[in-house]
Amino acid sequence: MKRETAEDGSVLLLGIGLIGVLLVAISVVTDASMAFHQRSVLQARADAAVLAGSQGIDLATYYLRGATTATTLVPSNAQSLALRQIEQAQIDDTIDGLEVVALTASPITVTAVLQAPIRTAFWPIEATITVESSGRLDYVG
Repeated sequence: MKRETAEDGSVLLLGIGLIGVLLVAISVVTDASMAFHQRSVLQARADAAVLAGSQGIDLATYYLRGATTATTLVPSNAQSLALRQIEQAQIDDTIDGLEVVALTASPITVTAVLQAPIRTAFWPIEATITVESSGRLDYVG
């Protein structure tokens, strides 16, 4: 004859609890991985924009004197090239909600600040990722 105790079914409850904890852990890890990947993609987009902007050198000075310390960026050209790179990248691979927070250029630097909302699979998060990239034109002779 089987004796009934107060512990009957406790293993089932423990198993259900463990499965619940595992599901929460998996969802948190998945969402964190998605956010990290989105940040990497956004950083790559900002880096590509700065690299494109750094191609906006003063061609007249460059052709006249070659690559010297007198070689500088034309800020309007650098900004235009950087913005064109961002727009082309958006056509090729859209990042929903991408915003160009700042795109600045001077005769020796280009800086891009981009922002986009975080997209997650399990937990609704109302946050954004902001990245900054900058490049500097230095002559090394």
